[in-house]
Amino acid sequence: MPSTQVTQALDIYTDGIKAWFPDDEAGWVSASLISKNVTDTHVKIVFSNDTDESREHVFEATVAELEKTNANNLPPLRNPPKMEAEDDLTNLSHLNEPSVLHTIKIRYGKRQIYTYSGIVLIATNPFDRVRLYEPDIIQQYSGRRRGELEPHLFAIAEDAYRCMIREQSNQTIIVSGESGAGKTVSAKYIMRYFATADDKETVGKKAKNGAGAMTEVEEQILATNPIMEAFGNAKTTRNDNSSRFGKYIEIQFDKQCNIVGAKIRTYLLERSRLIFQPETERNYHIFYQFCAGASPEERQKLDLQEWSNFHYLKQGGTGEIPGVDDTAEFDITKQSLSMVGITDDTQQQIFRLLAALLHLGNIEIGGRTDAMLSENDASLGMATQLLGINTNEFKKWIVRKQISTRSEKIMTNLSPQQALVVRDSMAKYIYSNLFDWLVGVVNESLACVDAERVSTFIGVLDIYGFEHFKKNSFEQFCINYANEKLQQQFNQHVFKLEQEEYVRENIDWTFIDFSDNQKCIEMIEAKMGILSLLDEESRLPSGSDQGFCNKLYNNFGTSAYQNYFKKPRFSNNAFTVVHYAHDVQYESEGFMEKNKDTVPDEHLALLENAEFEFLAGMIKRANAASSPSPSNSIGDSPTKRPGASKLNAPKKPTLGSMFKISLINLMDTIGQTNVHYIRCIKPNEAKVAWAFEPNMVLAQLRACGVLETIRISCAGYPSRWTFEEFAERYYALVDAKHWYPKTEKDIRTLCSTVVDTYIQDPDKYQIGLTKIFFRAGQLAYMEKLRTDRWTEVAIFLQKNARRFIARRRYLRVLKLVTQLQQVVRRKIGQAQLERLRREKAATTIQKYWRCYAARKWYLKQRAIIIQIQAASRALIAKKRFSMIREHNAATQIQKIVRGWSARKKYQATRNHIIRIQTCIRRRNARKQLVVMRAEARSVSHFKEVSYKLETKVVELTQNLAQQKEDKARLKNKASELETQVKSWITKYDSLDDKAKSLNTVIDKTGPDSDHWSSLQQQRDGLKSEYMTSLNKIKTQDKEIARLTEELSRQKEEIAQLRKASQETVEKPMEDADMSELKSQIAALKAQLSQTLGHSRRQQQQKQPKATPYRGRRATAAMRRKSSTTIEQPIAASTNMSSCQPDDPLYTLFQDEDLLQVDVLEGLIRELSIVSSDVSNPPSSKEKTYPAHVIGYCVIQMWKRGYLVESEQWLFAIMEAIEKKCLDLVGEPTTETCAYWLINAHELLSVISASESDIERSAKQSESDSRWHEIEKIAASMKYELQYVQDGIYNHCVSELKKQLQRVVVPAIVESQSLPGFISNSGTTSSLMPGQATPIAMDDLLAILNKAYEAMQGYEMNPLVTEQVMNELLKYIQVTAFNDLIMRRNFNSWKRAMQIQHNITVLENWCKSRNITDATLQLEHLSQATKLLQLKKATVDDIKIIYDVCWILSPPQVHKLVQSYSVAEYEDPINHDVMRAAASRITDKKEVLLSSVPIDESIYEVPAPYPDATADTYLPKDLKLDRLQQFMKAIAS
Repeated sequence: MPSTQVTQALDIYTDGIKAWFPDDEAGWVSASLISKNVTDTHVKIVFSNDTDESREHVFEATVAELEKTNANNLPPLRNPPKMEAEDDLTNLSHLNEPSVLHTIKIRYGKRQIYTYSGIVLIATNPFDRVRLYEPDIIQQYSGRRRGELEPHLFAIAEDAYRCMIREQSNQTIIVSGESGAGKTVSAKYIMRYFATADDKETVGKKAKNGAGAMTEVEEQILATNPIMEAFGNAKTTRNDNSSRFGKYIEIQFDKQCNIVGAKIRTYLLERSRLIFQPETERNYHIFYQFCAGASPEERQKLDLQEWSNFHYLKQGGTGEIPGVDDTAEFDITKQSLSMVGITDDTQQQIFRLLAALLHLGNIEIGGRTDAMLSENDASLGMATQLLGINTNEFKKWIVRKQISTRSEKIMTNLSPQQALVVRDSMAKYIYSNLFDWLVGVVNESLACVDAERVSTFIGVLDIYGFEHFKKNSFEQFCINYANEKLQQQFNQHVFKLEQEEYVRENIDWTFIDFSDNQKCIEMIEAKMGILSLLDEESRLPSGSDQGFCNKLYNNFGTSAYQNYFKKPRFSNNAFTVVHYAHDVQYESEGFMEKNKDTVPDEHLALLENAEFEFLAGMIKRANAASSPSPSNSIGDSPTKRPGASKLNAPKKPTLGSMFKISLINLMDTIGQTNVHYIRCIKPNEAKVAWAFEPNMVLAQLRACGVLETIRISCAGYPSRWTFEEFAERYYALVDAKHWYPKTEKDIRTLCSTVVDTYIQDPDKYQIGLTKIFFRAGQLAYMEKLRTDRWTEVAIFLQKNARRFIARRRYLRVLKLVTQLQQVVRRKIGQAQLERLRREKAATTIQKYWRCYAARKWYLKQRAIIIQIQAASRALIAKKRFSMIREHNAATQIQKIVRGWSARKKYQATRNHIIRIQTCIRRRNARKQLVVMRAEARSVSHFKEVSYKLETKVVELTQNLAQQKEDKARLKNKASELETQVKSWITKYDSLDDKAKSLNTVIDKTGPDSDHWSSLQQQRDGLKSEYMTSLNKIKTQDKEIARLTEELSRQKEEIAQLRKASQETVEKPMEDADMSELKSQIAALKAQLSQTLGHSRRQQQQKQPKATPYRGRRATAAMRRKSSTTIEQPIAASTNMSSCQPDDPLYTLFQDEDLLQVDVLEGLIRELSIVSSDVSNPPSSKEKTYPAHVIGYCVIQMWKRGYLVESEQWLFAIMEAIEKKCLDLVGEPTTETCAYWLINAHELLSVISASESDIERSAKQSESDSRWHEIEKIAASMKYELQYVQDGIYNHCVSELKKQLQRVVVPAIVESQSLPGFISNSGTTSSLMPGQATPIAMDDLLAILNKAYEAMQGYEMNPLVTEQVMNELLKYIQVTAFNDLIMRRNFNSWKRAMQIQHNITVLENWCKSRNITDATLQLEHLSQATKLLQLKKATVDDIKIIYDVCWILSPPQVHKLVQSYSVAEYEDPINHDVMRAAASRITDKKEVLLSSVPIDESIYEVPAPYPDATADTYLPKDLKLDRLQQFMKAIAS
């Protein structure tokens, strides 16, 4: 009999359950169980293929085999459809290889390229442009915990950033994968995230408002990508932008988490690509960019040709990449070089070196046995010229070599093949040093100036993945060696995390066995390992690749290494290493040469002594960096000083040894950091967009260690559930007495009861402090028990339901029989009654039929008579009408003929007169034209015309402003009349009703008849007054229409005058006139600079730190001050005439305390504003007395002629008001800003309303010049006051948005206040730091309430209130909508119900305050919740969704449908529905709504109040003696 464990495993395999079976094409295929036969010794299970029903899969095994493997050899089970699209593979109920592959395939088909696998992010290359990396997406992931939003590499970057802040430790993000999997792009976007993400939570972190807000260091870090890609990337058969080197970039942060520097380390640059490229591949990008984007001068100077003319570039047969413009890329590369500090001259030297390498590759070497060079080789001359070396010396040592012995030096000739090797080695050496020089320069540019500022760093490792080709050489060996080291570190890290969680949960555990590849690594890097043997063979004079192979066979051919090293059966110059991912056979040919990578000493001497200073300096720098202990960068090549003795020189490090040391250093660095992993997957070989090859993906999952992670997890307790999640799902397995109450302690007891009841083996589970841990397969067993339990419950419910239905049917039949008997009896009685009724009805019908027949005959006779009469009368009328029409026609003909004759005579006479007038007028016009041309050439005439035009424009502008005010005044008057008319209508209706009710009494005579008469007269008077009011309203409407028409006419006239002025200015003038005007302008500029010098310096010293709004107002104020300063000398006599020393106002103006202490300090800065309590609102005087007092003083100063002083006063006051408001932060901002906003508007209204009075008094005193000055100052002040209002409004709204920013998402999206629809999926904590209770809608409404009550308490203009609420609700919608659409495992119909409820609460709040129009701002969010609640099962449902959710764009609909979380009782959304949702996406619209800026809002200034008046009221508690004295003096 099978054991309990095997029996439990077999019980899961029930009819219809799905399992996986291997397949050659698809990797794994799904099949459904159709039969199971279990005996004491054998097990046979038959499955039917889900795609091909005729195909069967049979599993057979003995019970002994199952016992031996603990039933692990059973077919792996398939997950339920609901879980097949999980975004974290560790959440799968059946965690096995086919399920992992299928989940990635399902998500890839849904255009979801990122998937978590525990600590690893799997990134599948879409080979298409996806909108996942926009700035709005970056800001969405900023500050979010991993798991809140969809899987993304930004989530990994944010997790690393938060770990760095939280733990104050260094972090590393390892991005790995094979060529073409997307490593380089992923690393690029990670660096872009760190440079552009805005972290508003960290104290001291600089805020960013976009890409333009990046620091110089951040921009330089991003600029390194184009440089590294140009010089280190190339097109391969697998990837159009393949990195041919490894890169580790450290992004350095200070203590405030600001990026302050960076450092790049590179590994194993593929030097051989410079001299050879396989078919369809390219050399490094920079060569093709240089050939395409070089200027004509560079081409001529460097003898640069097309890429197809250079040997080093044309071997692959292709020089272009589809969709890539090399010319544009070259410009980007040059810009990036400039950004990292490489000057244009240095760039030209780099390009000169690149051209020299291209010409070096074109040098032709001939000969049969001995190498020979042509004397006329143009490439040879150009290459040596560009390199700055001696041509003869180069020719000599390219075809010869020198061997030094103890006593002499021997020179021998080289064969053509050996000479080519020397040429290519020199080219590789130069390019490698150039690459290392670039990395060094970039590091110097990115390095932090103050090294002590660097607190932590985040490293991004972009390194090659495991490689296995048909022919593998030294490069593949080094790459796979690096991957072995990384895989070992990855396994140890995963193992460490597993054990840490076991310890944290305080459960019993044993050591988890995992595949350790330490033995393979030791075989490669040990003292007598592969690399050591290669170095040993490389240093022997007679060393060869075959000798290296023989040493490997001798050392590792023993049984101790049989699991890690193999000798190929059919080759003696190859060896096989058993790597963790695959067995790889390496061809030893070329190992020795690539490992030594030497350049002849004679060529090194030539390069060091080159006349090309850049090249010589670069080589010397490389030699200085070379030492017996190599640096971390594998790019540094071994060098040797020329002339030194070989016996005394240190041993040159080989490429293999340097790579080994650099890799060990890298692993040490990674070991000291917290590591995050991103595994990039290439889904298909052909690079086709959205194509998925399962076998290829499966091989990469094995190679990158994802499946090994799952295996390690399955070796322990792979399934982990919190007590709440476990109790929520499996509570039904035990009796209901264990369910309630569900406190934390009882939940733990409930979970223990469930597992103790159904799992007998205590080793199959462990109960920790917060979670329950299960062995592999136990979760599937629990799912089976749960399914069986629910099936049992369903059967029980069906039984009782059927009994209830049967009994109810019996009672209905019994009742029906009784009712049928009643019906039969009633039918018999009704039949008898019907017979009697018919008899009576027949008699009645006969009576009425006879009556009908007689009447019908009568009516017929009557109709005939009437028709005869009508015909006779019609005939007579027609005859009469015909006679009248003939007479009328004759009259009309006579009239037309007489009129035509008269008009013809008149027109002939008029045309003759017009011709005579035209001749005379033309003659006069020509004479006048000669005179006007002479006048037009004079400057005085030009000035007069310009002055007249300016005067006319000013007058028209004044008329336009006056007409606008008249229009506003008439509108207000019309509204008052309408209100009065409505009241009269009400009175009229009441009196009319009263009159109707007393109609009967009025007719009676008696003692009250006089009283009724007076009431009747009063009613008639009210009626006449009502009609008079209606006529007045009609008159007002006509007047408004007339003013509107006149206003438009004035606008057209102003435009014509401006055009005429512009044309006049553009007319050419004489040279003398021009010189005279220039001299006048120069004199005015000199006067302006002398006048403004001192005042500008003072203002710059006093001016506080600029804000976004103050900057705009300050600019306008400076402009106004400049213009008024120019006008001051002109109006000096006018102003000073009134400002005599004996005038008491003169003394007050000289007292600075009046303005600084009483006005700015007492009335503005230190003023205690009145409260905006709605229940006890302040009076109108208490709210606006600062504006009235200031307005009163300014108006009186204008009347007395103190224009300059009034302007200075107003500028100082506006600065003080704006500074007081903009310096406020937090909750007090709303009330204070609202108070000063209404005062600023009241001051604007007072100035506007007083202009007409001042104009009238000025005209009476015949001082038009003063009135024009006052008018200009008033216009300027109104303009400035509008800017002050704009600044206060923007700051107030900005602070409200900052308060809402922390509560919008927790209150709208996360809070669940609707009972009965509580959802546990995707639940996140809505607790803010330091907060005891979760955030709910009440917190959001409290912020809105406070803002609304402040505005209502101060009786703010309804237009302003509407703008504030619209802006806040728009910000709430955009924030909540963008958060909702980016959520994962969150968008369910229950969540939609909760969000809809929260929206309804917000809408009801708006309706209760009569601001219903503002709720239109919530339409996007409301329709998104409707979409989540609508059915999504068929294609027709998608059509309904698009009709209902009309405001949502197709990408937004597709995203919401894609991220919809299906409930257990719902069917998963099929692929047809997803395709239908995606089919309407025709443009590249953003998924997210455009973000609402926090610091800027559009403000529409309301119209000034026409009835605003100035006042001298001041509260008694204000001790402003100087101000009161000033008001008394200025009024006297």
